[in-house]
Amino acid sequence: MKIRCSALSLIIGDGRTKGNPLSDTAKSYLITLAKENLYGVKRFAGDKETVKGKQLEDVAIKASGMKRGRAFTKNTTRLENDWITGECDIYVPSERLIIDTKCSWDVFTHPQFVDEAQKKAQKAGYIHQMQGYMWLYDCDKADIDFWLFPCPENLLSTYDRTEVLVDAVEDIPLLKRVTTVTVERDEKAIAKIKEKVEICQEYYEILIKQAA
Repeated sequence: MKIRCSALSLIIGDGRTKGNPLSDTAKSYLITLAKENLYGVKRFAGDKETVKGKQLEDVAIKASGMKRGRAFTKNTTRLENDWITGECDIYVPSERLIIDTKCSWDVFTHPQFVDEAQKKAQKAGYIHQMQGYMWLYDCDKADIDFWLFPCPENLLSTYDRTEVLVDAVEDIPLLKRVTTVTVERDEKAIAKIKEKVEICQEYYEILIKQAA
């Protein structure tokens, strides 16, 4: 069992009681993961925010290239080691750089300001995700590009406000619709990820044996 980089924030915390290395959040995630693997189904199929991000992924990658005067394409190489697995959006080996794109739902959930973006990156677990990517791809730096794009028409419901999800966004110049948070490689953070995953792997094996 290996942990996806996108899930690292769920397993990184310690338990509430002294000497308990796994938090309730970590245990809950591992129990869900064990059930998914045992029964061959996924618990979470994605919400509208996730669907928007997937649908506009190529647009975001192209825009991230435009922002830097480059032409980027989606990285399709998933890497893994004994602990984690992950597939970043953009890999720039010549610069030892990872770029990951995040598409906001609307102008109010989009982190327009630097402090806001840094807080969101921390709260959403993106910092741990980037450390995982940098470990896998042997990079020194990771940029998180928070993009704001008009909501695709097929995702709009009767109750959605087009003036917020489309009109207000289109009125903003493209390069004013991105906020970037840079994460530097942290070997201590990577060492902690490795330590936590090994504990998770032990707990996961216990769960699987109980279901046998």
